[in-house]
Amino acid sequence: MLKSWKFWAVLAAIGAMVGLFAYGFTVDPKLVKSPLVGGPAPEFTVTQIGGQEKVSLGGLRGTPVVLNFWASWCVACRTEAIVLQAAHIKYEKNGRKIRVIGIAIQDTEEAALGFAKRFGKTYFLALDSEEGEISLNYGLYGVPETFFIDADGNVSYKHVGAVTPEILEREVGKMLGEKPSQDQG
Repeated sequence: MLKSWKFWAVLAAIGAMVGLFAYGFTVDPKLVKSPLVGGPAPEFTVTQIGGQEKVSLGGLRGTPVVLNFWASWCVACRTEAIVLQAAHIKYEKNGRKIRVIGIAIQDTEEAALGFAKRFGKTYFLALDSEEGEISLNYGLYGVPETFFIDADGNVSYKHVGAVTPEILEREVGKMLGEKPSQDQG
């Protein structure tokens, strides 16, 4: 039996599969570069949850966009809700230099509105389609994920996981052409 070529072929195939799975577990999805970075952001049109206002990415040309994918059931989304709301107030409400848009995936309008109320989200929020068309076009791994889209409509940066104030300041600053702060301490 040990001399059979079939035995060795099956054993080699099993070994290759185990090696492939083991390698997959060592790759951090946060480090996988999005093919969208540096290219045009996929177009979308969404309707505000709990409202009638529609927004299309093409209609925002000339305005940098922070596009955040989230869900009411996402634990990490709770932390970043405060960060995104602060950015909305700092940039959008005070001068409208950027637009913050949150798209809930795999969610219901009722749950998304409840989450928004609970965490004080007042920036533009919408739902992805049931098929997840927008999140699929953006190649989401999960939530939260945030895309920084410059005024020309190109993805300048993608962040996987909860966005922090530091990341938001750095990436929005780049999109607005601001010099980085010299105070690093």
